[in-house]
Amino acid sequence: MPCPVPCILEEPGAAVPPFLPIPPSSQLPRMLRLKDGLKDGLGRAITYLRVSVTEQCNLACVYCKPRTGVPERSTPPAMSRNEVVRLVKVFTSLGIRKVRLTGGEPLLRRDLETIIAGISPEVEGRVHLTTNGLNLARRARGLRDAGLSGVNISLDAADRGTFEKLTRKDALGKVLAGMEAARAVGLKTKLNAVVLRGWNEDQIVPLARLAMRDGIHVRFIEFMPYLGNGWGRDQFMPATEILQTLHEGLGIKLEEDPALGLEEGPARIFRIPGSDGRVGVISTLSADFCDRCNRVRLTSRGEMKACLFGNQPVDLLEPLRNHASHEDLVHLIRTALTEKLDCHPMRKGDMPRLGQGMWQVGG
Repeated sequence: MPCPVPCILEEPGAAVPPFLPIPPSSQLPRMLRLKDGLKDGLGRAITYLRVSVTEQCNLACVYCKPRTGVPERSTPPAMSRNEVVRLVKVFTSLGIRKVRLTGGEPLLRRDLETIIAGISPEVEGRVHLTTNGLNLARRARGLRDAGLSGVNISLDAADRGTFEKLTRKDALGKVLAGMEAARAVGLKTKLNAVVLRGWNEDQIVPLARLAMRDGIHVRFIEFMPYLGNGWGRDQFMPATEILQTLHEGLGIKLEEDPALGLEEGPARIFRIPGSDGRVGVISTLSADFCDRCNRVRLTSRGEMKACLFGNQPVDLLEPLRNHASHEDLVHLIRTALTEKLDCHPMRKGDMPRLGQGMWQVGG
């Protein structure tokens, strides 16, 4: 199917098109005009939407993409920028208070600023971005001006050689430059590091020292089993062991912060004495947080996933293109959420397997 919006994938050296300014509005954001919030079948309030805006990526991280070494053919995103914004607005009309744009690599879309500008007023600017940071340095200011609030930068190593081994690209310098640019323009900046035993457990302490030096947050995430990513128990390092490594490697006692609101994510956050830096752990498998799950996902193909490791995706893009009414889309979303799982399969002793790649689902 031809791309509905031409030239929306980033090319090296390509100019970034101007984005739409955030329009002034005399009305309150939809989330504040809402009377009936979005809940799943267990009564959990759903307030956080993650949206994958493209499946394409300019890295090939071993924990994400299939370990075949075969490069993917570049294809345009399934959703146009208008379709992304329209579907997000359906969710915000139901009480979504925070939106995170993910991928793939979202900065491969040249129209990302336009998408952000269309979404930001609906959630009072609470639009965040997860990126590998390669193209962030030259776009950080434009993203902020479009209404972006913060970025989570995927950085799994502080060492150039380990970074290249994990991502299959020698680009650590570009990521660090992107991090500095984001901080310089006032974007709330965090680092995410997926830990794989045998690959980068020796980077836990160096990344924590980076957080100490720069006064930022770095969060260590347990390795999760996705489609074709080679997950094995021998590579899985639980959050308790990550914390032990931090305590021993830093040689100081970490102080746990009080739990934050659900929209801030499921990480346990620890202060580093003598620094503004923070370290955190996200125990995606060893100690799940399903009982307080507040999120829903929209894939890069316009499919809603109520639960990352369960539930069949519900296609919202085809009904949208077939002129479904707002009420019809709301009905599809509410019905799908009644089937949201109470917990992921690990709690029941089964091994969760994501039937799609994380670059498709959006994390």
